[in-house]
Parts: sequence; structure tokens; C-alpha cells
Amino acid sequence: MLNHLSWTAYFEGVSTLLLIYYLYVGIRYYAADIKQLLSSAGKNGPGTKLPEQLVFNDAEHPSGDFPKEVSYEQSLYRNDDIQEADKLISSLKKKITAASGAAYAPVKLLTELKAVFQEHPSLKNSPHRPAINELVVTECERTGVAELTEDEADQWWDD
Repeated sequence: MLNHLSWTAYFEGVSTLLLIYYLYVGIRYYAADIKQLLSSAGKNGPGTKLPEQLVFNDAEHPSGDFPKEVSYEQSLYRNDDIQEADKLISSLKKKITAASGAAYAPVKLLTELKAVFQEHPSLKNSPHRPAINELVVTECERTGVAELTEDEADQWWDD
């Protein structure tokens, strides 16, 4: 019966009907919202003003200066730990880079790296420890001064 219609014509017809349906529903039930959206978009841009129900008013902090939330992990570790970790990382990179320019002597490099780890005992239980271990392994592999595992680097914290 409908052999003269192609699939393309069928999908075009269905798409047209769906478009007409959604336009009807939008105009019928959401006309006020659409008008408000279009009027606010013309003036200040979309979403520049929150509805009154969503505006937060706090009696303790009327100026809007709220104390910064700190997670449990952040409260355990100070910013000093981050700065000390940066110092440790830079000194480790310097040692590894210096060893890459010298003759191949992994034993000498490993003792120097262990000494650098011992200079920063406060990072022993830091959450940065696995990342620092991984950095040492990848830098040594990249420069070709030694082949290590992360477990070996991790043991240097306790030596």
C-alpha cells in the first residue's frame, strides 16, 4: 500500500511530525518560561540572575566571605608539605640529571638519592610519596642512569 514511499521520505515525515508536536507542547505549556528566557537573554545574557528561592542568605557571614572548606586529607597535610615535596622533587631531578651527564655509576646515584630522601623525613607518610617514587623511576628510565622499580624507591624512605 505504501510502496511508493521511500525510507528517506518516511523519516522526514516522522521528523516533521515530531517537530510540530514539540513546538505545540512548548508553546502550550512553557510559553511563560520561554518568554522569560528570551527576555533575560536579550538584556543581561542567560543565567545572570538567580531566582530568589535559590539565593543563599547566611546570618553568620552576611558579607559572603565563607571559610574555605578543608577535607580530612588536606587537614592532615599542610602547605609546607607541598613546598617540601617540591624541594625534594627538584633536588632529585638535579641529582638524576647530573648523573646522566657523568659516567654510568648507578650505585653512586642510588646512595645520593637515598641521602636526598633522608633529608626530608616529614614526607615519609605523605600522600605525595607514591608520586615521588614514580617520578624517580621514570626520570631514571628516561635519562638511562638506572633501572629501578617503585618498590625499590619506596624502600629508600625507611633506610
